[in-house]
Parts: sequence; C-alpha cells; structure tokens
Amino acid sequence: MAHLCLILFVSSDFSSFDLSPLKEAEIIVGDYNLIAPHLYQLPKLKWVQGTWAGLDSLWPHIDRQAPPKFPITRTSGENFGTLMREYVIANMVFWERNYFKAIENQKAKLYDRDVSPNDYRSIADLKVAILGVGSIGSIIGRSLKGLGATVYGMGRRATIPLEAPENAYLEKYYTKTGLGHLLSSVDYIVNVLPKTPETTNILGNGMLKHCKNKNVVFINIGRGNVLTELELVQALNEKWISGAILDVFEKEPLPQESQLWTLPNIFITPHISGNSRAQDIAEKFRINLARFEKNEPLVNQVDFDKGY
Repeated sequence: MAHLCLILFVSSDFSSFDLSPLKEAEIIVGDYNLIAPHLYQLPKLKWVQGTWAGLDSLWPHIDRQAPPKFPITRTSGENFGTLMREYVIANMVFWERNYFKAIENQKAKLYDRDVSPNDYRSIADLKVAILGVGSIGSIIGRSLKGLGATVYGMGRRATIPLEAPENAYLEKYYTKTGLGHLLSSVDYIVNVLPKTPETTNILGNGMLKHCKNKNVVFINIGRGNVLTELELVQALNEKWISGAILDVFEKEPLPQESQLWTLPNIFITPHISGNSRAQDIAEKFRINLARFEKNEPLVNQVDFDKGY
C-alpha cells in the first residue's frame, strides 16, 4: 500500500503555513517544534518520524490523558551514540592534557611544554559514571571501557545482568537511590539522561557535594534539567567538582548574562555534541519505513507514559 509522505526539514516559522496538504498526509518526517503544534489537526496521520532524539519541543503539545493514536518515533540510537562518544572522549583528552590552554598559548605564540603536566590522567586511569545507560550511554560506556576506563552506570531499571554481553562494559550498576555513592566513586560524570520528571534536579539539592575532594569533572550531553544553573555554579565555586564540560543547559540558548560564560574550568558548546545529520535521519526513516510497511514494531517509538 502506498503512503503519502511529507518531508519537513525546515527551520523557519511554520505557524502561518497552510495545513491543507498536511491533512492528507499519512506519514510525516519533521522537526518536532514544527509539526507538534498540529498533531491533533491531521486526521489521516499514521506515523510521525521525528528528526531529533530529544522530545522537549514535543511534550508541550501532547495531551498525556489522550496522546496521539499513531506512533511517533525519534531519530536516536547508534548514530547519536557514535557522535556523542567522540565528543566525550575528545573533551576528556583535551581536559586531562590541558590542551584548552595550549590553544590559548598558540594564539599568544607561546611555546610552553609545561602546559601539559607529565602526570596527566590517561583515560585508562579514570573511573567514569554514565548517567543513563540506554542506547547512547551504552555506546559511550563501551568505548571508554575499550580505552581502559572503569565504567559505572546508572539507570531507571531496578537491576540489570552485568554478566550479559551487552552490559560487560559496566563494572557496577546503580539506581537513583545509590547515586550519592556512585558520585563519590568516580573521576568523571557523563550525563546522558533524557528530560523527564524523574530526572529533573536529580543532581540538585547538594548531590554533587558527594564529589568533593575527588577532582571530578562533569560532562553534560543529556539535558540541562538535571540541576539548576545556580546549583551548578555553587558546585563549581565550592569546588565540589573541579570543572564542567557543558553542551546542554537549563535554558537554551544560554543567556549572555549567565555566570557560566565567565567561570573558570568550564568549556561550553551550543548543544552540538550529537547533531541530527541528514544521512542519519534518512537511514532511520528507511529502517522504520520498511518495518511500517510490514506492520512491525517501529524503532525508537516514543513511550508516552515513560516520557521518552
């Protein structure tokens, strides 16, 4: 059976668009912020393939008591995991070897071999906590394990079989109740958690105090809701953590008046650790279209109850 499909890779204002063509669509591939406001106005929709992994732009337009009857799928999984593990590993290497300072020295034409200490920590020396051991977090964890790091994980499941091959990269597994002990045991925290009510402020209320005196670096590539900016600033000022590599924030774009711009020991990127590349979106759509045609379960289908 043929299905009408509209591809919406546009970033301009969609509010004044004539919805008449969309009302005939059975399949739509599009950015959530563009299509989400119109989901309940499209009677023939059978499936929406989103172009992003995060659902922040989707939820304000979803009635949790009466969610859409058609599936919505995310562009997530191995493609984002591959890109985000490169971000994590590259920044760990730059941080531990002080290459950020070397960049400044280059601009100043300063040849200083002491910029990188002789006793810097190799990735193989590090203990790393992955907060969120789903498809993306597992790819990051396996790569770090392959480089010799000791990897701990935290997830929402009560327990996971560490002896299973897919979990072999994990030294230990924790749930939210053991988060304080986990944070006191590691050198790096890598947050990959989605934005849900359960993850909001999970690192707040002084939780990062467990890292004090451990020279811990916080890498956030998940969502900025895990703690407020004020608490992150406090954690840095009180030296509960020694630094932060931040790709996501409580408010985006990060306001110019934010203290994070001027604090030392912070590296900021504008939510680019795992971009939605056109080739990855097309491949995810190809896979799901084949499954859709066969009436098989779709990959990365949004669970309206879990929130991701």
